[in-house]
Amino acid sequence: MASDSNKDINNETEVLDENSKKECHKCKLLEEENRKLEEENRKLVDEIEKFNNDLIGNKDFNKTLAAIIDKHKKEIKSKDDKIESKDEEIKSKDKEIKSKDDEIINLKKRHQYELGSAKTFRLSDDDKNNPTNLNEDISQIQEDLEFYVTNLRPKTDIEINLKNISRLLNDSKVKKSKITYTLNSSSELNDYMPLIKAVLQRHVLRTILDYFDKYNRKNSLELQFLKQAEDLENLAKRLEKERTGSDAITSALSVKIRQQSFAALGNRGFSNIKETNTLHDFIKDSKDKLNKEMESYRKILDAKKKEDVEKKVTDLIREVVRLFYFRLKTQEPIAEFKWLDDNDEFEPNQMEEYDEGENENGSVEMCIFPLIYKNDESQPNKLQAYTKATVFIRNNSLLNSSDKNPNSIAKFFRIFI
Repeated sequence: MASDSNKDINNETEVLDENSKKECHKCKLLEEENRKLEEENRKLVDEIEKFNNDLIGNKDFNKTLAAIIDKHKKEIKSKDDKIESKDEEIKSKDKEIKSKDDEIINLKKRHQYELGSAKTFRLSDDDKNNPTNLNEDISQIQEDLEFYVTNLRPKTDIEINLKNISRLLNDSKVKKSKITYTLNSSSELNDYMPLIKAVLQRHVLRTILDYFDKYNRKNSLELQFLKQAEDLENLAKRLEKERTGSDAITSALSVKIRQQSFAALGNRGFSNIKETNTLHDFIKDSKDKLNKEMESYRKILDAKKKEDVEKKVTDLIREVVRLFYFRLKTQEPIAEFKWLDDNDEFEPNQMEEYDEGENENGSVEMCIFPLIYKNDESQPNKLQAYTKATVFIRNNSLLNSSDKNPNSIAKFFRIFI
């Protein structure tokens, strides 16, 4: 038993000795490797030290190398800057080329538009003679007429000539009206005031139109231009009619000449004289005559109010003449105007009531602002209203009872106050 135990111990001892020998061998190998690493490390340290010594000992070389590197860096930066500058120049050229391309495209579009415009008579939306813009200017003239006449109040500021107003009322009423107006005292003015304002606005407008109808100075640039434009328009009509061809330009030429010529007159006709910056003689003479004419019906006693009102009259005269004699002829077909003085029946398709009253069932007493119309090609005998006439309407129910009640005529007009 004991011998077996010793035998086992011996076996274990032999195994341990063998393992120890192996471990010792590994240690020796590791020690050898470590020695070799230390040797290599020492060699590297020596080489680094030698290299550092070489660098320290060659300062001139280092400076030269640094200078060369710095020079190359500067050259590289300079090249970069030039490249960047060229890039910007290329971008600029690209924009310039694109701008030229856009300009060419716009020129082509403009040419096509003008070619199309040469063959069409429609006025663009931003043209002042476009129907919408023209109607706005007509409304402005009506407002300016109202301002110039004034509201005829108060009595301390305005003096009204009853005799002359009565005569004007009788001269201005429609032909079928049976009323005779006689104003005898200022106490009646309140009853008649709306009608008096209306008749004075009508009178101012008709007087301005009459001034132009009688204006015949042969040296007037406007009248010379007007005559030459009409002659050229007629020649264009003859060219189309008397010469063979089928192009659209010639067919439209006479209308385009008229539109452009009268548009120019509508823009600059009777403007101030450029050289002296003074009023055109027609405007100056008409202003003086109109102010004097209106003084015979209503005299403005307040000096400041008189100055403000009379200052506006130059623009009023100029714009009335431009619109009625020039700008209406820019329309195709030509727009015309007509005073509706022959008929006392209210026609809603051609008329609108002065002061927007509610008496359309009554009879027309006076045309305040003319009908502006075009001829309807589909219905030659019917007028196509461009801007309705403004009319003053009397109340027949009240008027018919005037024989029984002498105060009813006053009541008739009092409804407009």
